[in-house]
Amino acid sequence: MSHSIIVWDWPRKVVSVVALFASGALKDAFAEDQYDTQAERETLEITATREPEAVDRVPASITIITDEELRQRGAHDLRSALLLVSGVEGTPGGDGGPAGTVPALWGLREADAFLLVVDGVPWGGAFNPATPSIDLTGVERIEVLRGAAPTIYGATSFVGVIQVIHYAAGATRGFIGVAAASHGGYRLSGGANLPQIGSYQQSLTANVEKRGYADDRTDYDRYHVLYRGRSDLGFGTFHLDGDVSVLPQSPAGNLLLRDGGTLHNELPINANYNPTGARLDQQRYALNLGLDGISSAGDWSVTLSATRTLNDILRGFLRGDAFTDPPDAGVGDGLQADGYSQGTAITDLYFDAHLSKLLSPTLHLMYGVDYLHGYGSENAINFGYCVDRSGREYVCGGAHHPDELVFSDDKRGFAGAYTQVDWQLNPVVDVLAGLRLNNTRETARGVAIDNTGAAPVVTFDGTDERTTTRLSGTLGLSLKSWVSGNNNLTWYADYRNSFKPLAIDFGPEAEVDVLKPETGVSYEIGAKSRLLGGRVDIDASLFGMDFSNGLTYTQDATGQFGPTNGGVSRFQGFEIESRYQLQGGWQIAAHYANHDARYIHFTRGDGVDVSDKRIEMSPRQLGGVAVLYTPPVGVAGSIVVDYVGPRQLDAANILAAGGYTTIDASLTYTWEHCRFQLSGYNLTDARVPVASSELNRSVTVTHTAGYYRLPGRVLELEVRYEL
Repeated sequence: MSHSIIVWDWPRKVVSVVALFASGALKDAFAEDQYDTQAERETLEITATREPEAVDRVPASITIITDEELRQRGAHDLRSALLLVSGVEGTPGGDGGPAGTVPALWGLREADAFLLVVDGVPWGGAFNPATPSIDLTGVERIEVLRGAAPTIYGATSFVGVIQVIHYAAGATRGFIGVAAASHGGYRLSGGANLPQIGSYQQSLTANVEKRGYADDRTDYDRYHVLYRGRSDLGFGTFHLDGDVSVLPQSPAGNLLLRDGGTLHNELPINANYNPTGARLDQQRYALNLGLDGISSAGDWSVTLSATRTLNDILRGFLRGDAFTDPPDAGVGDGLQADGYSQGTAITDLYFDAHLSKLLSPTLHLMYGVDYLHGYGSENAINFGYCVDRSGREYVCGGAHHPDELVFSDDKRGFAGAYTQVDWQLNPVVDVLAGLRLNNTRETARGVAIDNTGAAPVVTFDGTDERTTTRLSGTLGLSLKSWVSGNNNLTWYADYRNSFKPLAIDFGPEAEVDVLKPETGVSYEIGAKSRLLGGRVDIDASLFGMDFSNGLTYTQDATGQFGPTNGGVSRFQGFEIESRYQLQGGWQIAAHYANHDARYIHFTRGDGVDVSDKRIEMSPRQLGGVAVLYTPPVGVAGSIVVDYVGPRQLDAANILAAGGYTTIDASLTYTWEHCRFQLSGYNLTDARVPVASSELNRSVTVTHTAGYYRLPGRVLELEVRYEL
């Protein structure tokens, strides 16, 4: 089957209109010899350019969330941190466990559709973003770039980059915090700069927490330590980061179950249908080394990162007919759920070396090479078990018998050579262009053994591999068309072409098909403005992306259910976000997004053509408003109201979920070095389906799906002492 990228007309029309408007405003812009560079320095980003650059010069939608705002809103996870970013759903939970997050940007919710970066290093390496291990203790800021980053980060993302940036070694904010939360939760956290040894600066942040939920037997414990060090060696600056994360989780098992066109709403909302002793226990060890300096050839930087991740898993999922065909009916094997125990080990290596040089006062060139390597293996045992309607497992014949033994491994490498140019044509026009030559190679093998008979039988033993070499790149332009004091208006537009090998989730199957890489071609056009003397910030954009070869699941002629390449999907829409700084520490933030995510050419495995149908779990409308009151001392507070519109639950658009609203709020009192904060999350206690499970699909028959619900209301009281 051939897949062609479809180019649509409306972005071209919008570009033409903007060009006409901008050309008429150029004369006024050139009349301003200088503009307010101080205002620009207040918001510098590094995600799109690696070098600090004012957000309004970058031809892309970028949001910066500061440490101050995170603390003011009591945001301790990605879901609450991303609440005010337009068009972004920071959905908590998912197959990665209650500590994980499955963000959706531009209406696309796939575990690997976005890139997670921590301090310049892809977090999750060549496989899926490692969101469960993200800890916001000691974070200086979070940068969110909408759209692909196909040049400096390689074959890694389609719809956005979320970069978490910690305070530099020796510059960490010192504090001690103690918190207690509902459902038995607590947190002990702190950060401090350690004694300097010569030119060697160092700092340490640590966090020990437990998070409980209304759902039965659902929680996680987090033990996290981050050590950062740096030293001036004369010829360059040496950086060292050591990150240790130990994360025992008891996974949620209250998925909303869909069996064909039926939703099982009759099941208790807080029940947990995992087998007894279910766990998602993870240990993650990361070491990052860096060296950067200045030479006659330009500024140079070298980064080397190594990560080892170990997982110990026991979990399960209800079958679609779990309670319509109970064991006493005498039909089938009498088991209502499928479970598995599994051990996985993943090794990630990342290397980057690049050089940046100012060729002229207005022309900046960066070029380099990088390599991302990942190797993962898993051993799994698949079994059946029985649970009652309350979620309690009970003894039944054949339960926990090792029905299938599985082994698989996957090795992948992403190599690239890239160059990026940032050219300020004149005081108001800036061009950002990048090109990358990619080479990706992946090999996979797997073995499955049927152990249900008198003797074990090898049912599958295979290997597969794929090598891809291709170009990717970006071209963007920003135009400052109006400047008056601290007020300005900047137009921007960009084109991005990206690709990535399909995700490997290391589920309990012997999957070895190395499918075609996913590809994306996107366009974006927008405007950024500062008004009322710089007190109002607005960023509005139109975007569109054609996405080919996405991951889906089908059933073949033999009844085997597995992953395959999808057809062509289209994501387009409009997003706007704004901030208004009022007098006296008051601030108002608002955002709105309208997304249209549809299949363009796609046929399900059962032969049903769903072309032109809405993509499941992608809401058309998202929006929110927040009021923050943040005086330096005394009483402060915030309230964030967030709305997510209706969305389809299946590709055929037969079943839909309604829209929902959440409210997060905080009340803070600061006295000298002490801060007392009461925070509430999801105060409306919305328990709606927010993310689908890829694993639930893979261990059951076709058309059966499970949907994770939004976690229930949580209250937290924290006392924090600033050192």
